[in-house]
Amino acid sequence: MPPPLPPSGFIFAFSPNLSAYNVKVSDLLEARQPHVPLLRHLATGALVFSHDEHILLIQRAPDDSMPLKWEVPGGACDLEDETVLHGLARELWEESGLLMTRAVELVSKDVFLTRRGNTVEKVTFEAEVQAPSTSQRPAVILDPQEHVRFLWATEEECRLGKVKLGDEELHLDFTTRDQKRAILTGFKNRKGREEM
Repeated sequence: MPPPLPPSGFIFAFSPNLSAYNVKVSDLLEARQPHVPLLRHLATGALVFSHDEHILLIQRAPDDSMPLKWEVPGGACDLEDETVLHGLARELWEESGLLMTRAVELVSKDVFLTRRGNTVEKVTFEAEVQAPSTSQRPAVILDPQEHVRFLWATEEECRLGKVKLGDEELHLDFTTRDQKRAILTGFKNRKGREEM
């Protein structure tokens, strides 16, 4: 479990093009109603990249839904979250122990139905986090009730769905096709920004 948050809570910057997500969760849900009439829930995902262009992936616990599948940190926004971006920061903190310093860009929006029949829109963002230095990866702290393992993977490893760890070849079975697509889109967007 991550250590308690500082009393000041989540303090982060965000790109100007993300101002539409710097609103209350209830306001965004209401604004999305004409486009997704049965939408009642919002979830976020955080694509966290290291200095050497690896992405943080976490593996779900064996007794959770979608057991032992891989995903990026994220989860349901709460109506109590100050804004959607605060929900992103909170979920990133709860699932990885990482403090978001900046929401960089929106990477994907996907709508899905839960097993209970609830309509959820998942918005996935690229997020920068606090790290010991620009040449070190941040220290990840998992909640073992939710996730059992983490790793940093390259674009090619994500595309192929396998990572070589020493003598072990690990199969990356993602939670959904949309999750894998969002990850690969995140890598593509980063390359596009570097070429500018």
